[in-house]
Amino acid sequence: MTKRDAKDEKKAPKLRFKGFTDDWEQVPLENIIKVNSGRDYKFANPGDIPVYGTGGYMLSIDTKLSDEDAVGIGRKGTINKPFFLKAPFWTVDTLFYLTSRNQNNIHFLLPLFQKINWKRYDESTGVPSLSKSTINKIRVNIPKIEEQRNVALLFQSLDHTITLHEEKRKQLEQLKKALLQKMFADKTNFPEIRFNGYVSPWEQVKLGEIFTECTEKSRDGNEPLLSVTINDGVVKSESLDRKSNASKDKSNYKIVRPNNIAYNSMRMWQGAVGVSNYYGIVSPAYTVISLNETTNSPFFYQYYFKKSSSLNTFRKNSQGLTPDTWNLKYPLFKLIKYRIPQYDEQKKIGQLFQKLDYTINLHDQKIEDLKQLKQALLQQMFI
Repeated sequence: MTKRDAKDEKKAPKLRFKGFTDDWEQVPLENIIKVNSGRDYKFANPGDIPVYGTGGYMLSIDTKLSDEDAVGIGRKGTINKPFFLKAPFWTVDTLFYLTSRNQNNIHFLLPLFQKINWKRYDESTGVPSLSKSTINKIRVNIPKIEEQRNVALLFQSLDHTITLHEEKRKQLEQLKKALLQKMFADKTNFPEIRFNGYVSPWEQVKLGEIFTECTEKSRDGNEPLLSVTINDGVVKSESLDRKSNASKDKSNYKIVRPNNIAYNSMRMWQGAVGVSNYYGIVSPAYTVISLNETTNSPFFYQYYFKKSSSLNTFRKNSQGLTPDTWNLKYPLFKLIKYRIPQYDEQKKIGQLFQKLDYTINLHDQKIEDLKQLKQALLQQMFI
């Protein structure tokens, strides 16, 4: 790839494949695509032809609206997220499908459309909407077919790699969910799945025999401020892309140390919880607990705070008349009963879920990196 001299008139992108020097041509979209309308599908029978709306795949029917690959773009609702439609397919009436004219490459047109600021063309003061005439008048810059093909292959490869990581992440999440249900004993003393060599029944104990509440308060309010999230657990507040609502007076904030668990005891319905890797403070809305030396932190984190049936148990034992007011402070928390295995089995189970979480996080990071690369290339390889 070569970079264009900044002094040149902007008729080609900053970054392009070697060997291509011709200026790109500016044309209205109606010259290179046909805007087709979606239709009602409810007359059809179930089948294997996918039906798409503005949110993506909906269901499958026995007839097709198009047998030509296209790009879907919302007519109404979500208008700023174009996506590829592999033929044959059907689209509902809130989703246009754009097909190629004059041999223009549909896989080149997809990233071209993803770069367009579609919200700029919103024609409604209410629900976002687009019209065929508005789409047709938008002017874009395109290269000749051969260069389109090269750019298309690059973005196809990127999208394919992102999809592979997303599918792998989904598979790992499904595996984790299944193991959470089968490797922990809920209603009996024996889980459905165990590591070889473990046959002893799990013992029922109160959580107060396992966890101790940590009530140490902030000394001067200058300790690192931590937040507890639903998806990422305990994180540094500065890492969150949101306005801090932390109180100026932090005298009631609670100290959190590495390996402590913090959970939102004031809003149990949110499910914000995590094992901390940091030293810092959290707001009084959280309860901070530590495990005794004969228990394994990764095991209990998964068992009590990631397993859906455990969260339901916590909520049933919470105080409050409505979900918005559910709270589970330590005096109630410590009375809840659970079954647990011996420490060695706890450790093996905890290590398994640590490895699963680590691998899932790797895929998350790779997906984010690839999406950032794609955004950078969209800026550099299109005008």
